[in-house]
Amino acid sequence: MSRIDELISDFCPKGVERSALEEVICLQRGKRITKGELDPDGRVPVVSGGQGFMGFTTQSNREANTITIAQYGAAGFVNWQDQPFWANDVCYSVVLSADSLDYRFLYYFLKSQQDHLYSLSNRVAVPYSIEADKILSTPIPLPPIEVQREIVSILDKFTQLEAELEAELEAELEARRIQYEVTRDKLLDFSGDLGKHPMSKLIREMSPQTVESKTLGELLESIPRGKRLTKAELPENGTIPVFHGGLEPIGFTDQANTEAMTVMVINVGASAGSVGWSEKPFWCSDGCFALPHVGAVLPKYLYYCALANQRFFVERVRRAGIPTLAPASVLTLSIPIPPLEIQSEIVSILDKLDALVNDITIGLPAEIAARRKQYEYYRNKLLTFKELEAA
Repeated sequence: MSRIDELISDFCPKGVERSALEEVICLQRGKRITKGELDPDGRVPVVSGGQGFMGFTTQSNREANTITIAQYGAAGFVNWQDQPFWANDVCYSVVLSADSLDYRFLYYFLKSQQDHLYSLSNRVAVPYSIEADKILSTPIPLPPIEVQREIVSILDKFTQLEAELEAELEAELEARRIQYEVTRDKLLDFSGDLGKHPMSKLIREMSPQTVESKTLGELLESIPRGKRLTKAELPENGTIPVFHGGLEPIGFTDQANTEAMTVMVINVGASAGSVGWSEKPFWCSDGCFALPHVGAVLPKYLYYCALANQRFFVERVRRAGIPTLAPASVLTLSIPIPPLEIQSEIVSILDKLDALVNDITIGLPAEIAARRKQYEYYRNKLLTFKELEAA
């Protein structure tokens, strides 16, 4: 019998009572601070509606070791702040109002309810939001404080070990990403002695003396603008992804305006300049450029060229007001055009390397994902109790 089992047997053999969160905690909103009020030399993080920091300032309004829940944006996101911070007005700070609950136990419970909290958020309006009443209505098991503290002790140790192992894997993954980028850049560089190119043997067989470069403007002439779809126009059961202002779909519709195997460049918003690729047909909104197919260039080769030059696009984003990338700027990018057979071989090599680095189903990304899932399973099992039977 484990220590947890012994404690449960001693303190709550008939089960564990449950209470709504509103009976044991309260949620405290922060005070608004704008981006213009941030201090580039500040060291106090500002926690707002995202999963990271909004920026930094010089003073705090919350103490270290405080649980936060995002009210807007990443609405429902739970985090543990281990240093003094400034809570913005779209950030809930969680305050205990009962002695029957260990604060760290509360944190682990809330993290175990992360998907549930996301489901409570209003995802019709943008940005997403979550009401305090919906959070506070969530039931929480309340085992005796001795049980809670034992669970916290176990999960703290497990969390630290998990963090150390994951850090090692992340470091190795980052090293592979760098290696991948170096290899990609060498494969796409035809400016020097072709006899020293990684594809030199195939180049000799194809007999090109030089490899011509062309701008996207010479290849494409123009980039058609997408058509905006509002969230209100999206059907409930759509299956075609809609891209606008980011590499993640904003929703789904029932028809496509762009064919599969197409390169996209985000042209508006915080992600302006980002390069993406879609294996499937999709709807290209007016916040996304879809680069048309051309006979001289394989679509996937074009994607890798664009991805390798993503900084080129980002540097040309107009930052005054809403970040915007003009189509004329995209068309100035120059890319090498080797024979199609060489393009195909380069794509084959880079596809394999990309999968090793980024594919969540294989290699290190899969191992990292598996460890996270294992941790979540163990945590959730520790936080699952037999419910106290009614008298």
